[in-house]
Amino acid sequence: MNLVQDPLHWTRRHQFVWLGISVLGAVLGLMLEFIHSPFFSLTPTRGTFIAWLSVPEPYWPWAVLGFLITGLIFYAAQLFRSSN
Repeated sequence: MNLVQDPLHWTRRHQFVWLGISVLGAVLGLMLEFIHSPFFSLTPTRGTFIAWLSVPEPYWPWAVLGFLITGLIFYAAQLFRSSN
């Protein structure tokens, strides 16, 4: 097994970038769900966003999917980069 493929053997810099990109993907997933929610049509302000966040059932799958998709894309890019 190539150690470059194992994220536990990546440099700390790559691990932090991987985590940061994944968190940004989760935030992007949250924003996309907020835009599609009925709360967005209520003149979006910080108050409506906070009210929307108080009920996590509709949005948590979007955050998790955003986190996972961007994390997997970064991992695939690292694999592709190490194979060339």
